Amino acid sequence: MAYNSNLQIAGAPQFNRQPAQCLNHKVSDLSNSPYNDETSTARLKGRESLVSLQSSYESPRLDTASDDRTGGLGSSWSVPFIQSGGGRYQPVSPPSRSTSTYGRFKSFRGRAQDTIREDETIDMSLLGAAAPPGRSGSYEPVSREEPIEPAIDLTTFSGFMGPQDQGFLRSLQEQEAKGKLTGGLGEGMKPEATIKGDQLMASSPLKRSFTRSFSLRRAPSSRSRAGLKELGQSEANRRGEVIKVVMEEPDVDLSSMVGPSAIGLDPNKIRQSMLPAHESKTEVFYPQPNWKPFSMRWPYITGLILLSVGLAITQELLYQQSTREPLVTFQRATDLGPSLYFTLKFVPTIITVTYGVLWQHTDFEVKRLEAFYQLSKEGGALAAESINVDYVTLFNFARPFQALRRKHYAVATSSIATLLAVSLVPTLGSSALVVGPDQAIRLQDPNVEKTITINSVLSRLLTSTFMVISILGCVLLYQISIRRSGLLSDVKGISGLASMAVVSHIMMDFKDMDVAKPKDIHHKLKNRRYALRNSSLVPEDATPVSSLESNRYKDTHLPENPHPLMLRAEGCMPFIIGILLFIGFLPVFLFTPASVITQKAPWVITALAVCIKLTWGSLETAIRMMEPYYILSKRHAPAKTLTLDYTAMPFAVVAAHAFFNRHWTVFFVGWGSIMVEALTIFVTSLASVEGKDFINILIDAEEHMEEGDEFLQKGLGSGSETVLSFSVTLILTALILLYLCVVATTVFIRRRHPFLPRQPNTIASVLCFIHQSKMLYDFVGTAKFTNAQMRRRLESLGKTYGLGWFDGRDGQTHCGIDEEELTLNYKHGVDYSQGNKPWLTEWQLF
Repeated sequence: MAYNSNLQIAGAPQFNRQPAQCLNHKVSDLSNSPYNDETSTARLKGRESLVSLQSSYESPRLDTASDDRTGGLGSSWSVPFIQSGGGRYQPVSPPSRSTSTYGRFKSFRGRAQDTIREDETIDMSLLGAAAPPGRSGSYEPVSREEPIEPAIDLTTFSGFMGPQDQGFLRSLQEQEAKGKLTGGLGEGMKPEATIKGDQLMASSPLKRSFTRSFSLRRAPSSRSRAGLKELGQSEANRRGEVIKVVMEEPDVDLSSMVGPSAIGLDPNKIRQSMLPAHESKTEVFYPQPNWKPFSMRWPYITGLILLSVGLAITQELLYQQSTREPLVTFQRATDLGPSLYFTLKFVPTIITVTYGVLWQHTDFEVKRLEAFYQLSKEGGALAAESINVDYVTLFNFARPFQALRRKHYAVATSSIATLLAVSLVPTLGSSALVVGPDQAIRLQDPNVEKTITINSVLSRLLTSTFMVISILGCVLLYQISIRRSGLLSDVKGISGLASMAVVSHIMMDFKDMDVAKPKDIHHKLKNRRYALRNSSLVPEDATPVSSLESNRYKDTHLPENPHPLMLRAEGCMPFIIGILLFIGFLPVFLFTPASVITQKAPWVITALAVCIKLTWGSLETAIRMMEPYYILSKRHAPAKTLTLDYTAMPFAVVAAHAFFNRHWTVFFVGWGSIMVEALTIFVTSLASVEGKDFINILIDAEEHMEEGDEFLQKGLGSGSETVLSFSVTLILTALILLYLCVVATTVFIRRRHPFLPRQPNTIASVLCFIHQSKMLYDFVGTAKFTNAQMRRRLESLGKTYGLGWFDGRDGQTHCGIDEEELTLNYKHGVDYSQGNKPWLTEWQLF
């Protein structure tokens, strides 16, 4: 008796069940008569027999012609079995009817060799459909809908799996090792609709001309075909699905209208020899969505352009006003009043710093999403121009040159505009306001009338800078508007890239690259082209790579060190020393004769503060990028870690998210980014202060025993500062610098050791970490998920994740990110896959 086994293992994606088969067994060959059809008046039926049946047990097949991607998993993890429905009967297919003349006169006696072999095996699952005794009618058909059995996880049972199960798992691992993705991975994309070119032209809003309307058939031309391609792409974008457009119908074959062919001749060959048939020309169009963050959309960029022009006009008007008469006239700082003092000392710097922050938002998104813009181009892009390019962690002043080399003009334009807005604008803005007369005269006569005017040279430079930035903003707006991002939503974290990479066979390009260095990845991928189609990363093999393109990028610009520069001693220690030197420099230029430097060049101290701000930004970028991987390296990380991406968060929002997530390192560094902007404001106000006045007033107050309020309200004779304002500004500046120094030292102590084989600064580097992960099965069908949907899906699975050594889908040992339990933690420099070869490991690592 055949046993009908419906067994399924949980823990992996489900496979499509094979369609249920109907019972179609005949005892005699009479039922296969050519006259047995619906139109025959005399219908001969073969009677079914419950005892004498031809039973064919159908077992799950590992390799099929239609789909060779079956579930493959290692023996240490659960496997998706096919819902076999064990004891199904294979229907007896009717005899093929040849198109030949002889086949029409073939008698049923001539098919005696097709008689069904009898078998006494009975499938007990048919008893539910058996007719009661004495019934003369036909049996009830077996139901095509079988109840879905609950999933069973064999790992919950004690003991080992049987030899057959082990062999099944081994065969699946062999498929992965041979490059055949399993478990729904690499299924590809199929057109969801087929549209004829004529229908597409008829439904288009474009109208044909008067003379062309009389033509029955449109003459083929390159122009019409290009217009049809444009319509096809527009239709795919409108539908949001993959469509296939029949660009040209096949020609009519008149030879198919002849009479019966001669005996013994194949009519197909005759037609081919007389008139070759032309196949219809089709083209597949993929939807090209165009999601952008708000800081890259036209209202935001247009606002930046208008703001730049407005600031340039305002600066010029103020300069023209100051040439006619001083902006402000006073004798002592107490004459200004709190509101006027705040407006003169802090408002200009606040405006220029805020202006730079607004440009930073746009620049960061442009750098982060440039790879996807390149992938969404027609024909895709080289790996060195897309999945293996890094603009986020690149040094600020080197970024425009790298972008121009790769013809990424949007990145180059945005980088230049942001550098000008962040560094040059605050420096010039703080130095343009000048207090007169000369400081020597003000020191000799503290009661002399003082004026505030605008320096002509610095003012014209600042105005020109604003205009240049506005022009660059127009260029950037044009670059973004003529391209499509190819994204439906924001791509955040490891999960965002994983969901885009499971549709095609792109993962096979990263085989044996678990611990590869960026240079090795570059040389392996430099002759390959990739594209972004329907929110999925796919290899673009249709467009070959020319020798000129292959030799364009011989070397990579990516760092070989697995740890970011600002987390290493050679990057972080000079920064900490620089902060300490700046703290010591403050009293020097305030209270010593070295203050002549700030008198002659008041922009120097602001430029030093800007350098600290840019360097701190590099430290923050490194922490943002590495935080999810650091959490994964600690093992058993929650599912939300895969969707975590601090690099996609705007300024100041990072600190808030890190606070609620209790990621304290990211929080303190993010809060430091806010404080370093305030540092620029406070330091600028100290540049015009003569510290000797403060010391003299302090000495006089001790001699005359003045009260506190009277002492604090005294003005410094040489400038526009009071004792209170100067003291508060100096104390806040020192506290901010001390905070930066303490946080940078703490980060260096806690994060100075490498915990990754390479930096995850490119798409290719991240895909190398997950190309053999079993967790990829959970991302099948999620290419169009948003970050929130992906997080809910992963959290519903109840799994934890880690970074280390694990057994991949091919049964081999790999290093990367996968679901727990992993085999071993990752230790930098130790290759666990070569554990039995200690002579390959450096002696310092033991």
